[in-house]
Amino acid sequence: MSVFPFIVGAYASLPEGRERQETYYRMLADLEWVSGIEIPYPGDLAENWQWLLECLPQHWEASTITAIPGTMVTIGKNPRFGLASADPEGRRAALEFTERIREVVLRMADKRGATVISRVQVHSGPTGEAHADAYLDSLGELSEREWAGARIVTEHCDAPREGRKPEKGFLEIDDEISIASHTGTGIHINWGRSCLEERDPSAPLRHVEAAARAHVLEGVLLSGAGPEATQYGYEWIDGHLPATSDEPTSLMTLERIGEAARAARDGGAAYLGAKICVPARASLEERIAMIARIHDAAR
Repeated sequence: MSVFPFIVGAYASLPEGRERQETYYRMLADLEWVSGIEIPYPGDLAENWQWLLECLPQHWEASTITAIPGTMVTIGKNPRFGLASADPEGRRAALEFTERIREVVLRMADKRGATVISRVQVHSGPTGEAHADAYLDSLGELSEREWAGARIVTEHCDAPREGRKPEKGFLEIDDEISIASHTGTGIHINWGRSCLEERDPSAPLRHVEAAARAHVLEGVLLSGAGPEATQYGYEWIDGHLPATSDEPTSLMTLERIGEAARAARDGGAAYLGAKICVPARASLEERIAMIARIHDAAR
């Protein structure tokens, strides 16, 4: 097992087909430096959590859940939805959504007889209408619930900026850090989301250091971003670009990976990780090699 926990956002690089997916999970489990995966909700957690649990080896102790897929789908249907919504119905709906995640966390722990999920990443939506006081109330409520050993962490996404359409458009990092301090929760930094917020590859390091100074830095996930359209999407997409070594337009260089990783470890983070998209026709070995290059740069 890795000396410092390292998780893989495997869903971003997951191949098609159950057989290949099971093989991919086994290959990740065989790597001594992988300590868990980041699991999207709803994804397989909503209907196939027992199958997914069977894919998670016993020695993985750092797996996380991210609520961002379901959060964004629901915001698309209901723009008032969010844990930071000033609209009572929108906030209530987000709390109920998060409760469904908690129920899956409890079922998985009960089935295995041990903690399976170490952290649950929640988000301060809705887009362009997030309110710090509402988010403070929501995290206060969530923190009082039983999570079978998992900690609540806020995954910072891009905050609104004048003159451009946001990818997520949630709270400012300073507000989220303050709320984490008040609620005893943590902050999870995604390198690419911090980079695209400011259109600046130095922004992720600033965010890592700010959370570390406040003693709320929980983890850093290394995921790229860039100013040009690629096979992964339009310019400045929240598209989990690989490192520059595998996607030249990505601003996430190996040097910047190492810089962020050192700041995370020095700042008290509990884990590092990588989440990248890969070419559609990449072999399983090629997918893992691209992730391994990020891990190696982060050591």
